[in-house]
Amino acid sequence: MKRVKQIAVSALLVFCLAMTALPVCAADELLGTVVDGSLLTDEDSAEVTVYPKARGSLLSYGTGGISIAGKRLVRIAGSTAAYKKVEKVKVSILLQRLEGKSWEHVLTMGPKIAYNTNIVSNSNTYSVTGGYYYRAYGLHTVINGSTSESTPSSSDGIWVS
Repeated sequence: MKRVKQIAVSALLVFCLAMTALPVCAADELLGTVVDGSLLTDEDSAEVTVYPKARGSLLSYGTGGISIAGKRLVRIAGSTAAYKKVEKVKVSILLQRLEGKSWEHVLTMGPKIAYNTNIVSNSNTYSVTGGYYYRAYGLHTVINGSTSESTPSSSDGIWVS
């Protein structure tokens, strides 16, 4: 009986040690690298604000971001702003996942279009597969008459366990 108890205690000890070991994962290997303009981080969120390279008369800025919203849940959000009230302001946010060395499309939120205003925003929470880096890629457009101005945005990548 004493031998059985020793074996049980030893097995339990081995099990506990195995469960507390910290595995090395892809996040550790890629952390701090830049893929297609996005820094891979271990932060809980990443946001970006972009201003058009060529200053136009309509598009002021675009924002996009991603954050951890729970276990294997991410929240993506974005907005587009014009300098003044225009006919249309649009924002689309793409959720992208790092597959190998490139960002792959997971889903598109939008476009959300607002009329006769200077700003539009959109956000939502989505369930994702753990074990990957994710980022928010935005498409920001302002339209007034025959004039259209747009710019993309891309957040840094965040690790989802």
